[in-house]
Amino acid sequence: MTAGLFPVKQFLSAKEYLELEQTSGEKYAFYNGSISKMAGASINHNRIARNVLVFLSKALVENPSFEVFGSDQKIYLPKFNFYLYPDALVVAETPVLSEMDTQAITNPVLIVEVLFSSSERYDRGQKFVEYQSIPSFKEYLLIRQDAPEVFGFYLEAVQQWRSINIAQLDQAILLQSVGVSLPMTAIYDKVNW
Repeated sequence: MTAGLFPVKQFLSAKEYLELEQTSGEKYAFYNGSISKMAGASINHNRIARNVLVFLSKALVENPSFEVFGSDQKIYLPKFNFYLYPDALVVAETPVLSEMDTQAITNPVLIVEVLFSSSERYDRGQKFVEYQSIPSFKEYLLIRQDAPEVFGFYLEAVQQWRSINIAQLDQAILLQSVGVSLPMTAIYDKVNW
């Protein structure tokens, strides 16, 4: 496997992974030694991610205790030694950064993923479990790009998650962690099926 002109070993240390990202200029997810190059996304995927990012940024502008980040922001899951790039995330107060990589956030409260058919099963299952290892994590939003449907999960009590499913364009999903109601029409603005 190669990353541009840079050879990639089958197993990398976290330090080697961080050096590879820095020298290659590419984005990779890191899974405790294994890496996966971040693929390009569809127009609908990019529209949805942009729409969510813009909406949250505007909705939270009056609340300086939250900061919104897009898909270029890396997060670190210390329990698993994973570095991942969600489509959007929100941090409460000040971002806490990984000791090994001062560009990786460790304290998101809200994580948003736009679903790919190839990764939907992982995003809904194991990845959600992995994200739950982050103590600050309170809410997870999964957004389909092939139909107007959103799956929300929020922490209701210790280790007790509640789910909600919205599939009507005239509805909105209340984001409990940031106190904002996100309309489906805002999520799917300019999206074509």
